[in-house]
Amino acid sequence: MKLLAKAHTSQRRLIEILRVIDESEKPIGARAISDKLSTRGYETGERAVRYNLKILDELGLTRKEGYSGRVLTHLGLNELRDALVDDRIGFINNRIEEFMYKTTFDPRSGLGDVVVNTSIIDKRDYEITMDILQRVFDAGYTVSRKISILDEGDFIGSENVPEGFLAICTVCSITVDGMLLKGGIPVNTTFAGVVAIDNGALSNFTELIAYDGSSLDPTGVFIARRTTQVNEAVNTGNGLVLANLREIPVAAIDHARKLLESAKAVGIDGLTNMSVPGEPNMGCPVNSGMVGIAICSGTNGMVAAGEMGVPARTRSLSMLADYSKMSEI
Repeated sequence: MKLLAKAHTSQRRLIEILRVIDESEKPIGARAISDKLSTRGYETGERAVRYNLKILDELGLTRKEGYSGRVLTHLGLNELRDALVDDRIGFINNRIEEFMYKTTFDPRSGLGDVVVNTSIIDKRDYEITMDILQRVFDAGYTVSRKISILDEGDFIGSENVPEGFLAICTVCSITVDGMLLKGGIPVNTTFAGVVAIDNGALSNFTELIAYDGSSLDPTGVFIARRTTQVNEAVNTGNGLVLANLREIPVAAIDHARKLLESAKAVGIDGLTNMSVPGEPNMGCPVNSGMVGIAICSGTNGMVAAGEMGVPARTRSLSMLADYSKMSEI
């Protein structure tokens, strides 16, 4: 029997605390855990978090690292990875919906918060990374040319950028989903995948992972598996890039096109492909009465840097950023 099987109503909160600790790159304290829980819908104060951490310590799932905070024990890792995998089903979809709702980007004014991906790189790799990003942006294989740079010590959520490193924030395609939703269009983000590029244009999906029911971030899976050829696509017009697909009702096609055109005018302008109503989008299934819109992933620039040997830790759907304060390459 799993250690948390008797936790009943508090089980999900304990699981979420384990997740927060696991996702942190260093020991994390009760205040930071409380902040992260609030962004996930758990209004748990610092005092309550400390109480729950005591329970997890007694179960042998976490341990204190001096005054720095908590880390998972080997037993805690096993509990999270194995016994609790069922609880993670649909977690990514919930996170997408959360960020869609929180996005305030207005395509008419170009103002508001956008969803960003964050990539941590060594400061010594800054110049080569910028050169690669510019070439990928020029080819249109990302969502926007705008980025933000966070220096060491700056916060990514409740975590600091490590000493000697930088964090590069790129616009995430879920920003477009949030924009459509705010415009009154129901959106269902359905698949992430690898798309073949043929003569500089999106051609067909070669691999797909459904967001629905996924316990992992599909984009992260494709990045880890090194399934792309982004630089090849940039240099020759033929390669493999990351993209994702969302569905909207057929009745909303015209309105969606107007919103997408408005977004292009303020810099949200990557390669997209809108399918014929009810027909597959580049081989990806689309439900009856719906239209599929494929958009290149905002992570493609940093994926290209990784292909060129730049070590980077990329996290999609990382946080929100003020679009007006981002800089264009």
